[in-house]
Amino acid sequence: MAEQRLSHAYMLVGPEGPARQEAVLKLASALLCSAPAGKPCGVCRDCRKVAAGVHPDMIYVERLPGDKGQLHREILVDQIRDAAADAVIAPNEAERKIYILPEADRMNIAAQNALLKALEDPPGHACFLLCTAAADSLLPTVRSRCVRVDDTERVFALPELSDLAREYLNLAAGTNEADMVRFCMLRTRLDREEAAELLEEIENALCDIQCARRPNPGLTGEKILTMTARIQRAKDYLEHNVSPKQVFGVLAAEI
Repeated sequence: MAEQRLSHAYMLVGPEGPARQEAVLKLASALLCSAPAGKPCGVCRDCRKVAAGVHPDMIYVERLPGDKGQLHREILVDQIRDAAADAVIAPNEAERKIYILPEADRMNIAAQNALLKALEDPPGHACFLLCTAAADSLLPTVRSRCVRVDDTERVFALPELSDLAREYLNLAAGTNEADMVRFCMLRTRLDREEAAELLEEIENALCDIQCARRPNPGLTGEKILTMTARIQRAKDYLEHNVSPKQVFGVLAAEI
């Protein structure tokens, strides 16, 4: 997936059923997880509440029953407006609020346009998860504001990228060569795209340190320059079809 940082909207595309339901719950858990790394951890309070379906910051937007108890054919505009209004309110327990639309393709045009307004200027803590079996049923403007997920397994690494980047830089700031080698060897399992994403996230984290947004006392100016050059060299290797295993092997060897 090309997106490096967490998005405010994801569109999970796949047939309706248990697999898609499990995928959206794993993504919601990853977004709400309170563990410092390895999200979703599956054991923290937030992960357990997501699994039990009782997390107060995980809200479903689904078709409502009509007067005769049967579900409406569509998700109505007022439901989306209510969700957008609720999204402005701070989360109850977690750092984010997740709005799950398990049948996003059931939104009528008015509801989609209402959602579009929310996606154009979303609160920083809100995230919308749209599930659909037919992406073309959603307006192009709605689709363009979502990170599309066809391979649901790939997205679960996304929330970990910033954690992995900080872990790498913390190791670079220290003196434990064995831990750094171990870290790099574990990363050799990444594919080329994942490796490129992690390298760019490390580069972003270095920039944050340089700008004093996330200071790291162990990384002096000289060391930051060295790390920046090293990451750029690793990115160049990937562009020249060097395998991730070799790239992270070189990084480990040069520490």
